[in-house]
Amino acid sequence: MDNLSETQFEQEVEGRRAVGMGIAGRFTLLLGFLTILFAAPATLLLIQGGDRLVDEAVTTTRLEMAKETGAIRNGEYTLPRKLSGRQHQGPDNVRVQVAEAELSGAAGSRQVRVYRVIENSENSTREDLDLFAPMENDTTPGEKFLVQVLLVTAGLVVMVILLSTAVSKRIARPLRLITEDVLAISRGNFNRRIRTSGSGEVEMLGWAVERMVDGLLDGQENQLALEKRQREADTLREIRRNLQPMKVAAPVGFSLATTTIESSGAGTGDFADALSDGDGRPTLLVGATAKRGMSGAMLMAMTRAYLRVGILEGQSPTEACDRANLALNRDLARGLYASAIISRLDPSSGEIELVSAGHKAPAIRWDAAAGQFRKLQPNGIALGFDKGPIFRKSLETLKLSLAPGDALFLYSPSVVDETNSAGNKKLGEAGLVSLAKLAIQDGLEAMEEKLRSYVGDSPKSDLAFALCKAEPLSENEN
Repeated sequence: MDNLSETQFEQEVEGRRAVGMGIAGRFTLLLGFLTILFAAPATLLLIQGGDRLVDEAVTTTRLEMAKETGAIRNGEYTLPRKLSGRQHQGPDNVRVQVAEAELSGAAGSRQVRVYRVIENSENSTREDLDLFAPMENDTTPGEKFLVQVLLVTAGLVVMVILLSTAVSKRIARPLRLITEDVLAISRGNFNRRIRTSGSGEVEMLGWAVERMVDGLLDGQENQLALEKRQREADTLREIRRNLQPMKVAAPVGFSLATTTIESSGAGTGDFADALSDGDGRPTLLVGATAKRGMSGAMLMAMTRAYLRVGILEGQSPTEACDRANLALNRDLARGLYASAIISRLDPSSGEIELVSAGHKAPAIRWDAAAGQFRKLQPNGIALGFDKGPIFRKSLETLKLSLAPGDALFLYSPSVVDETNSAGNKKLGEAGLVSLAKLAIQDGLEAMEEKLRSYVGDSPKSDLAFALCKAEPLSENEN
């Protein structure tokens, strides 16, 4: 999954939302369209059917009124002179009174509905006209119309059911595909991609699930990488704990000290060592590797071991570097190398042999008589680059004497690149000189405390230091 800022992710989500019509919109549009297609002819049929039923009802009513009127007249029924019923005003001063009455005749009594036509004309000599209709209405036309309405309603319901079924299948299919893909991924098939055959919300859901799966995979990879780095860091610390500098007794008039400040992660494999050969000549060295993590730890252990063997056998720093270079060039893959700066003290004369095998950090000498710090950088290429001739030719041995009060300070190249706890200011050359001055005056422990307060809990890289100091003469010796 790509590393996106929150704003970029929100923009991508908004872009995805704008693609295609949503499920609700498509469903509403399709339902409305099909409803119109069905409702238009259904409404036309209902209107036509209603008109036919009205005509049929009118005709039937007239016919029944004529039949009932004929039957009343033929049966010689006696009609009451006065009727109690509602009157309706017609044209030409004609009123129609509607009432229900019980007629008596030779055939017995009969309940009918009477329609009496009353003329209000003063010159009229005609009698009122009575028309008769049966009490019960014919419900056949209404029943037919009800049947038509029920058929139309049933058709609409069936259409909605069919449409809902079709739409649900279209929606369920991509959701089923997404479910199958997620289940496959949950079983460990991480190469399975999310299939999306829909659009709108379905496509958005598929994209969101795929991004979620990618995020989980990235999180798993990050977790594995974190665990790997933690294992490497633990292994490196264990290797460093098992490869502590030898306890070397400082010759009379001199003091020796080494320290290594570990980084919080797997580290860079920088190391410091102190050892003494059979002639009692103490040697201090600081080394750095080209790799971090486990490979850096192994390279540090190999470099330290090869240098130790040569120095403990009494070889000079130049000879020890030559021997270690040959072994590392044989054993290391291309591109791997290490650097080291080595100083050997002859306590009888106070002379130091200083050799640098590609170490980018020059030694710092404190000249007590002049009150000055001087950088010393002998020539030399890194260990493991060359089989031998070029390496031996590049090495330079620098000899110097430490008078009482003088000191030689060795350190890792990455010290000057360390930043303060806020991360906005490097230690730099000036800070390095301040550390060297503090180490010479108060010891490496005071220097380490000062450095930790500057960088925070731990530095970004492993930092190694070594110090050789010629003790100043006491007043009695002066």
